Amino acid sequence: MLFSFNKVSFSYGAAKVLQSLSFSGDRGQVIGLIGENGAGKSTTIKNIVRYLKPESGNILLDGKDIFKIKIENYPVSYVPDTPVFYEELSLLEHLHFIQAIYPQNQTSIDEMLDRKELREHANKIPSALSKGTRQKLMIAMALLREYEMLVLDEPFSGLDPKQIALLKETILQQRNRGKLVLLSSHLLDLVENLCDKYVIIKQGKLVAEGSRQELLSKTSLPPDSAMERIYLNLVSADE
Repeated sequence: MLFSFNKVSFSYGAAKVLQSLSFSGDRGQVIGLIGENGAGKSTTIKNIVRYLKPESGNILLDGKDIFKIKIENYPVSYVPDTPVFYEELSLLEHLHFIQAIYPQNQTSIDEMLDRKELREHANKIPSALSKGTRQKLMIAMALLREYEMLVLDEPFSGLDPKQIALLKETILQQRNRGKLVLLSSHLLDLVENLCDKYVIIKQGKLVAEGSRQELLSKTSLPPDSAMERIYLNLVSADE
């Protein structure tokens, strides 16, 4: 197993956000982290990308505690829910910046500009880009470096239908390359045919983990039930 999140708890002051949460993932999987706003999805992700550190429990990558891996060797690439840029740098300069930090690249900047349809915006600064183009730049920056695990926090936000289709294709390409992809989303219709398994959380606790079929088997719903209906059934049963 490439990745395991083991009995992790985390609080903001007196507010318990994650409560002994556990789940796992392996190479060649797309995992959907599913939950309502405030369920703990972003906090879970921020612990994985080491913006936060668990109060208890541990997070392992390839059997190693992630906080014992040197940051320059940490093979996790991240796309946050809110894009973060250096306003004085152009789109192209952002890509060169990532390439300088992570010289082991899985693709060239030229290829990324074309693949993500960013070439016409290469010399623009972030504030001159549309929301969708800023999101595409964040994704391009994440894909430029080499990694074992790709973490996407609400990646479909701000994208039009064509961009959503392209991102789905990119996610599946990464899975086919043997990468582990973890994405959070509240848009269950977009991830239903994309994820190999789902991790459903509520108030920082695990409700259920498994493939669509495994989750369906925990309910009495008909076989053709949409993922949204399965999700609602499971979280309501947990009340």
